[in-house]
Amino acid sequence: MIIRIIRIFGDEHDPSAPANPVHPVKTIFRIPEKLPVFDLQRFAAEDEGRTEDPTERRQREERDKGNVPKSQDVASASVLIGTVLALFFSAAYMFHQTRNVFTKFLGGEYGTFYDLQTSDVRMMILGLFWETAKIVGPVMITALIMAIVGNVSQIGLLFTTEPLQFRPERLIPDFKRILPVRRTMYNLLKILVQTIIIAAIAYFLVMDDFIPMLKSAGMGLEQAVALFGIVSFKLLIVCAVVSLALAIPDYFYQRFEYMENLKMTVSESKRERREMEGDPLVRQRQRERGYELRRQSNMLKEVPRADVVITNPTHFAVALLFKPEVDPAPVVTAKGSDSLALKIRLIARENGVPIQESPALARQLYSEVEVGQTIPATLYQVISQIFSRLAKFKKGV
Repeated sequence: MIIRIIRIFGDEHDPSAPANPVHPVKTIFRIPEKLPVFDLQRFAAEDEGRTEDPTERRQREERDKGNVPKSQDVASASVLIGTVLALFFSAAYMFHQTRNVFTKFLGGEYGTFYDLQTSDVRMMILGLFWETAKIVGPVMITALIMAIVGNVSQIGLLFTTEPLQFRPERLIPDFKRILPVRRTMYNLLKILVQTIIIAAIAYFLVMDDFIPMLKSAGMGLEQAVALFGIVSFKLLIVCAVVSLALAIPDYFYQRFEYMENLKMTVSESKRERREMEGDPLVRQRQRERGYELRRQSNMLKEVPRADVVITNPTHFAVALLFKPEVDPAPVVTAKGSDSLALKIRLIARENGVPIQESPALARQLYSEVEVGQTIPATLYQVISQIFSRLAKFKKGV
């Protein structure tokens, strides 16, 4: 028996055992050679590296998804206050309606009915449903209105079906709800504070009316019901108001927590800014393009005042203006190539500005002289020959 047990578990001292025995435990239970790796980031208490405030675009996108900062305590306290007030003001109405229902449906002699049809039972059930709806209707409608008011007062008017859509990531457990992080510790502290405060207030209110309630045994039914109704109303309305007061700090905390959860990393903030404002390189090119267009527009306005336009004749065009009393030499007032050169020639023809074809001179002026500069001294002789043939300078103007 001992030898068989040793052989079953593959003892290494057994001379009859193979050199590389297969462990029976691994064979039976199929122990994997590589254990699964768990993502410990799911257990992280706080997000790391999120230091940048969320942009307005991100807040707007989250709002469109239905993710908004709100406190459930505010809505719950609003509903409680509304229902308590509705019960107080409609107590007499509800009491009389309830008595009428009992009188109508339980005060009849149903033993005399021997031939009840299905339609009769249906009418009785519908009548009972309608009478019950009239009793609880005011309270239910008030609760619905106060629930809407409690939510709209926090987030404004918002309607979206995004939270109703199925998302697989919601199936992944959120371990932050059970770990001792800031949110869970706050919720625990909030519940403890609310419980202690409301319990203390309820204790003092009940103790204040404790003796009258003990004496209710000697009262009539209506007096006892009125006494307990007043005590219940005071207890509920005070607790509701206290709950609303305690919910106000919770609302501000929920906004703080909401903004903290929407914070972004530096890279996310830069990417968001680029998407909103555009790539800086693209904006720089747009500014340069705008400047170039304005410069071209200003140049074209100077073409009608030029004395002569020297062309390639098709690829380049340079406009020259000479004021002997101001400048020592002619000044380049406009220049351009290809399509801009064509515009310069068209404007020159429309305004009667002489056009002189000189390919080599046009290329040299275009490449060496900027707009607003005088021509170099090396070109004085060539330019003087061109200006000497102009009618303006022949007349000595």
